[in-house]
Amino acid sequence: MRVLVLALMWFVLSVDLKAEESVSFKTVQNGVKILVGDQQVAEFVHTEKPAGRPFISNVKTLDGVQVTRNYPVKAGDQADHPHHQGIFHTFSQVNGIDYWHMRGITKHVRFVREPQVGTKIGFVTKNSYLDRDQKTSLLTELISYEFKVTAMGLLIMVDSVITAAQDGVVLGSKEEGGLAVRMASDLRVDTGAMMVDDQGRSGGKAIWGKATKWVDNSGVKNGRWVGVTLLTHPKNGRLYHWHARDYGLITANPLGPLNTAPDRVLQSGDSLRFRYGVMIHSHARHQDYKAEDAQAVYERISSTQ
Repeated sequence: MRVLVLALMWFVLSVDLKAEESVSFKTVQNGVKILVGDQQVAEFVHTEKPAGRPFISNVKTLDGVQVTRNYPVKAGDQADHPHHQGIFHTFSQVNGIDYWHMRGITKHVRFVREPQVGTKIGFVTKNSYLDRDQKTSLLTELISYEFKVTAMGLLIMVDSVITAAQDGVVLGSKEEGGLAVRMASDLRVDTGAMMVDDQGRSGGKAIWGKATKWVDNSGVKNGRWVGVTLLTHPKNGRLYHWHARDYGLITANPLGPLNTAPDRVLQSGDSLRFRYGVMIHSHARHQDYKAEDAQAVYERISSTQ
């Protein structure tokens, strides 16, 4: 048994080592293309017009099946909520400004760490949540994106630290906030896909507002069981509450309980840290994938970061 366990551990570690060799980046004018081998699996967009916020778009599984909604939206896609670009991190109530719906601008300032392959595979950016004058910063954000190929799929680790740029910055607990994923139009509960959490709840209505470790949204596409598991880190200090909708949205909100938690008031220099994982998975059968195992993989890999 000990030999078998050691063999399995070596297999998982060897997959991660292959990831360091296979994930690469191509810098473009408005962001970064993320590749595994020769295949583009996602794109980080830091600048768009009209200005809104940075995000990750057009995310695909390692075998090329797209799991997030097309960006820009194409004919045949849902046209609702155009601000749901793919995977994005934001808040809807910062001094009363709604950055979720892009009524406030989150500006990409610069890369703190340029896209690189090495001990850490990814990049770190600095963002600024601009006040209504679109010049003054309310919050600065250092956000890290790390990418790992694992035996379960492509793991994207997102680590955000927000810092108040002035006194009296108020964060509200409105439902629209945190790390969000907008699923492909053909991977919605409304069209036959499944959304489940780690407590066995199923569907957006059952999951909405609840505190849980992870939520998975998956279904059959191109003959495969594919989807996204949005994961949270145990060192966040508390379970996040979830803004989940059957039209294809899962969101881990760190400021809940949703719409009822007291405001958080930050003074200049005060910081908050939020850590998430996103497992992009594809398997031959539904029973071949277990989201709780993805959570364990995320916790193991992120513990070394």
